[in-house]
Amino acid sequence: MKKWFFIPSLIVLTIALSTILLYRCNPDDYILYQSSDFTVFPNRIEQGEYTATAHNNSHITSNYPGLGSEEWKLESDLSKYPKYESNQILLDAIYNLSLEEIEKNIAPDSTFNTGAKWKGVWTRDISYSIILALAITNPEISKKSLLKKVKHGKIVQDTGTGGSWPVSSDRMIWSTAAWELYKSTGDMDWLRKVYFIIKNSTEDDLNVVWDYQKYLFKGESSFLDWREQSYPKWMEPADIFNSYSLSTQAVHYQSLQVLMKMGKVLGKDVQKYEDISQALKRSINEKLWLPEKKYFGQYLYGRKNQTLSDKSETLGEALMIIWDITNEQRQDELISNTPVTKFGTPCFYPQIPNIPAYHNEAIWPFVQAYWNWASTKTHNVESVQWGIANMFRSSALFLTNKENLLIKNGDFKGTEINSDRQLWSVAGSLSTFYRILIGMNYTADHLEFKPLIPREYKGKQSIKGLRYQNAVLDIDIYGFGDQVSYYSLDGKYYQNAIVPKEMEGKHKIEIRMNNQLPAKSKINMVDNAVSPETTSLRFAENQLFWEKKESANHYNVYKNGQLLLETEDTYMSEVSITEPTEFQIQTDDDKGNLSFYSEPLYIYNSDFERIIEAEDYNSNIKTTYVELNKKQNREFYFNIRIPNEGKYYIDFLYANGNGPINTDNKCAIRSFWVNNDYTGCVIFPQRGENDWDNYGYSNSFSIDLQNRNNFFKISFEEFNKNMNQEVNSVRIDKIRLIKIR
Repeated sequence: MKKWFFIPSLIVLTIALSTILLYRCNPDDYILYQSSDFTVFPNRIEQGEYTATAHNNSHITSNYPGLGSEEWKLESDLSKYPKYESNQILLDAIYNLSLEEIEKNIAPDSTFNTGAKWKGVWTRDISYSIILALAITNPEISKKSLLKKVKHGKIVQDTGTGGSWPVSSDRMIWSTAAWELYKSTGDMDWLRKVYFIIKNSTEDDLNVVWDYQKYLFKGESSFLDWREQSYPKWMEPADIFNSYSLSTQAVHYQSLQVLMKMGKVLGKDVQKYEDISQALKRSINEKLWLPEKKYFGQYLYGRKNQTLSDKSETLGEALMIIWDITNEQRQDELISNTPVTKFGTPCFYPQIPNIPAYHNEAIWPFVQAYWNWASTKTHNVESVQWGIANMFRSSALFLTNKENLLIKNGDFKGTEINSDRQLWSVAGSLSTFYRILIGMNYTADHLEFKPLIPREYKGKQSIKGLRYQNAVLDIDIYGFGDQVSYYSLDGKYYQNAIVPKEMEGKHKIEIRMNNQLPAKSKINMVDNAVSPETTSLRFAENQLFWEKKESANHYNVYKNGQLLLETEDTYMSEVSITEPTEFQIQTDDDKGNLSFYSEPLYIYNSDFERIIEAEDYNSNIKTTYVELNKKQNREFYFNIRIPNEGKYYIDFLYANGNGPINTDNKCAIRSFWVNNDYTGCVIFPQRGENDWDNYGYSNSFSIDLQNRNNFFKISFEEFNKNMNQEVNSVRIDKIRLIKIR
């Protein structure tokens, strides 16, 4: 009896153990990525009590709160797009969701809307999207969309701070998008058309925003175009114009590279652009690198003396890598040291206090996509795993590709503005497949494959019906790793994993990975942090005083851009000034976080300053100002006798009531000449809608004046046309000269 009792018990135990093992071996429970906050499985995302599940490649459900619907089901015909399949149904579903969102963003005129809440084409949005993915999926609609952002043969800068260009100056990202379209299509007619558009726009920028002394381009950060969201409150649009942003430098550098490459294909002389681009590259690496942090600073800013913000700026850092603007050692250091957070990479770090979430306190998926692409280029596996997991998390849980997310919890609720199916977020999602897992990289001569597939995503991936110029490609990739170990095209082995541009017709590609990954890689995962508050500074009775800030451990006092002292006091006594001197204060919380530099305080004796009424040089007017517009005073002359030759600052007190301070396109621009030499452009940004009593100073110039009558001219030149084209007017009240030495 005991013997027979034992055998059934053993059978029951065996069945129970087998059931447990089978459950644990369920392929859908294999962990692709896990953090303390969320886990990625082959068919789902789990984040605490919230789960998004891919039931097949055309159906995802999510119980995340605040969604308009708890499921996504594919409704569009995607047969014209490349088809992606993998061992992970979640990836297949996210890919199809993103393709459908591209379809939904196509407007009736066959151009792209920018998102569910953003109608029409925006220059930077469409351009960054094309570079990420749309040149692959929708080249013809992308071309039409780009051409919609051309006016009078030049690239349009969308409405922005102070009345758009040249305060905002990142429109040249259009060039790289146009080049990406040429590489994917081989369309020579397109190349000839866009070359002259890019050349015309570049020439204007070289006259207006290129600094021939610093070898950098002026203007606002690319995409970070909401003034107080990324700049100190004291900075006016004229100050932002006179700053030098990391991302904008990268955009201009690559635009010059594109112009050179296009010119060489077309047989043009492009040596000038080669020289400027190399000078720019050297200057970025010399002036914007933070050696102690091992990443680039956000921007150079200030007035008489400029200083480098110690904040990281993720888009700019990524572009420096993708476009090889810095060397390989720095590229590796950038990915390893730039601060990232648990739900993604912030736009910049640390955050600005007392400013709501939009660019500040936020993660933008398209920026994350560029960061992931850069991480792939440096073979930083940890960064790639973390980065693509965060892309999958937000797309699946929210059932759409949102515009932005909160840093603190990865939620889409709580930012100032948010939109479903934001175009560059959609393109960013697709770039995970095209640029990373498939590793597609287009050149002028061929399409090459450089996948980086984390071990957890091993197996088979395929992409069918990929159009490349006149060829249609079916691609199968096996295994994991960061190097291609075997590549065949139509069954024939080749050493290099490329498809020449001359290929036509349908072809089959097989790629086998090396099943190896670098042993070591790291990322700088940090908790979110907020900078100390920026203080304000005043001078009275030979003493400096500044406002106390509760977040301060101590204050750093700067004189003419150089650190003078560190103090816990909120004043500095016995400040003796013998020549014009600029002071700034920086708050330090002693936790590694610094505030913005305070608004510069320029102190000088009244003997050093000379104020001249502009109307004194025009006897025909009876106003207290001189108005410059396209018909009246196209050339405004004045002369000043200088008793003491030397170096002076000159600027202009002006009013521009043609639009608000934060948007529109009526920034006034004029060329400035000193003793018959072109000195640069005077920028008169908008200061308030119909507010002609709001006066402020323009950008200033450092000029050498002689002990005689010096002659000045403010003129309207062809390259001074703003984005409005029609309204380009300003009222100048006073001319200010300050002797430097």
